[in-house]
Amino acid sequence: MRRITASLLILFTFTTFIFHAEATDAPTPKLIAVKHHGDWCSSCKKMGSIFTDLRNKFDGQPVLFVTLDLTNISTRNQSELLASTLGLQSVYKNNPGTGFILLIDPKTYQVVKKLSADQDIKSMSNDIKTLLQ
Repeated sequence: MRRITASLLILFTFTTFIFHAEATDAPTPKLIAVKHHGDWCSSCKKMGSIFTDLRNKFDGQPVLFVTLDLTNISTRNQSELLASTLGLQSVYKNNPGTGFILLIDPKTYQVVKKLSADQDIKSMSNDIKTLLQ
C-alpha cells in the first residue's frame, strides 16, 4: 500500500511539473483582438472575412483573436462566459453592441484601439502592427 501511495505521489508530482513547465513555455499574447459579432449585423457581415484574413495574416504572432457572438441568447451567454474567462468582463460590459473589433492590451485589459467596418484590411493591419511594436 505504501509503494502504491509513494508511486502515485511521484506520478502526481511529475505530472504537475510537466504541466507547469508546458504552461509556462506557452507564448503569451501581446495583443487581444476581440470582434463583437451578430449574424444580423451588416457591419459584422462586412468585417467577417476581414477578421479571418487578419487572423491568417498574423498567424504565428502574439495576437489572440477572439469572437464574441451576440447573435442570440445562447451565443451571448457563451460569449459572456468566454469574456469572463479571459478577464475581459469589464471590456465586454463597457462596449455593448456589434460591428467592431477591439484591440486590447492583455496586461492592463484596456482597449487601446477600436476598429470599425469603415476601415479596410490594410488600415486594420497597420493598427495591429503598430501596437505589436
